[in-house]
Amino acid sequence: MKRTILLSIAAVLMVAGSIAGTLFALGRFPGLEAAPVPPPGDGSTAVPPAPTAPAQTSIQTTYVSLDPAFTMSFQDSETAQFLQFNVDVAVQEKGAEEAIKVHGPAIRNGLVMLLSGQKAEDLQSREGKERLRIQIRDEIRDTLSRLTGKPGVVEVFFTSFLMQ
Repeated sequence: MKRTILLSIAAVLMVAGSIAGTLFALGRFPGLEAAPVPPPGDGSTAVPPAPTAPAQTSIQTTYVSLDPAFTMSFQDSETAQFLQFNVDVAVQEKGAEEAIKVHGPAIRNGLVMLLSGQKAEDLQSREGKERLRIQIRDEIRDTLSRLTGKPGVVEVFFTSFLMQ
């Protein structure tokens, strides 16, 4: 009985010592910190400085909705007759949001012309939708570049996409 108690106490002390040693080595022991370990070698190697946090950029993205939703019908299609979607435009340049609002009719005209050439079969797949999204982005950039001298648009996102 006495032997079991002594073995239990010894085991608890070993576990506690192991935990305390690990905490000390990691510098997490309250009030104590581990001594820095010198780099291997002859001691002439300089320790590299601690990494610093990357600098935060001050570029802010603003989203502009092109309202109302775009609606079109497909003429000779067996899979879909109707497409309706909303588009949000991401801008980061000052003045780009205002330029999109001011030149909204020209942007919408360019997009209607782009959409009139689309086929329902091409827009069924994810790749087809992605291709249309890129074409819409490029069309808006071209229109803004022509009218303001700056493309202004970072990216375009579908916020809804309905085909029936």
